[in-house]
Amino acid sequence: MKNQMITIIRENRIEFVIGTLIPAIFGLLLAELVLAPMFYALQPILQGMTLITVETFGALLVDFPLSVIAGFIIAKKMGITESKYGALAGAIFLTVFIVVVLCMGLFLRNITTYFDVFGLGDAVFLAVKIAWQQFGYRLGVMMFMFLIFDYFLCMMGGMLGFKIVQLSSEK
Repeated sequence: MKNQMITIIRENRIEFVIGTLIPAIFGLLLAELVLAPMFYALQPILQGMTLITVETFGALLVDFPLSVIAGFIIAKKMGITESKYGALAGAIFLTVFIVVVLCMGLFLRNITTYFDVFGLGDAVFLAVKIAWQQFGYRLGVMMFMFLIFDYFLCMMGGMLGFKIVQLSSEK
């Protein structure tokens, strides 16, 4: 099973790259528009819970729909509609998206302010600082649990994208 998944990724790497990078780059712009105002609006009210709350909204409003799109693109390009590959597509999408966001936040932010138009980076750093003061080391546990939730959510989104392709090809 593991070797079969690796073989599928290896044989279809272009499809996976295209299918994950396009939604990930779009997700950067969407996150800038959606998440930064949420952080600034909710920080005074929720204090330490702002980080978890906004990240959960981000997973539901940004990550999940984009994982469906990634699954749809990959399924269309591969011509395969088995659900297990949709789960793989969703997991790979989230991994690529996290790497792209980290690259933007850690490297591009120092080079250009173009990607931080709405101050998302500053809002996140403030939310993390306040959450760390309130929860301490437990914040790490909470964020790890959130990451597991986000992966499962994106895996379901990838499977949904594959299912949409399967249903549209049956007609």
